[in-house]
Amino acid sequence: MAINVVARPIGVVSDFATGAQGTIAARSGAGLKLANLASDEGLTPLELMDAALAGCLVLSVRIAARKSGLMDRLGHVHVEVRHAKAPEGPSRVASFTTAFRIDGDLTEDERATLIAQAHELCTVGNTLEHGAVIEDAVIEGEA
Repeated sequence: MAINVVARPIGVVSDFATGAQGTIAARSGAGLKLANLASDEGLTPLELMDAALAGCLVLSVRIAARKSGLMDRLGHVHVEVRHAKAPEGPSRVASFTTAFRIDGDLTEDERATLIAQAHELCTVGNTLEHGAVIEDAVIEGEA
């Protein structure tokens, strides 16, 4: 059986124009509104960071279940992520709390194993824990 691997375009663009709400557009075609105020529609950058971690962990539980032969007994997977901002500067998130609910015909040990494996597999979580270099580049455009 041949596996068809499809590469998804990498990268996201965020725009803001005076008097307008910011937007985020992925090169894959997905997009959303960027919330600046609590009353704005869309997600804030911190919510997006929480969402990236939650989404990565949910998908990583599924991958771990498949690799462990537990996929046929895995039910609904729910991951909630909450961040805590650092009390001192620079402005940053100091920690994340993750809460998992994994339904299905699984033992508590199997659930714990899936959670541990999800943390090992999750690219977003590993990046947040171990850091990444941020490099700036200049985009040439209209003045």
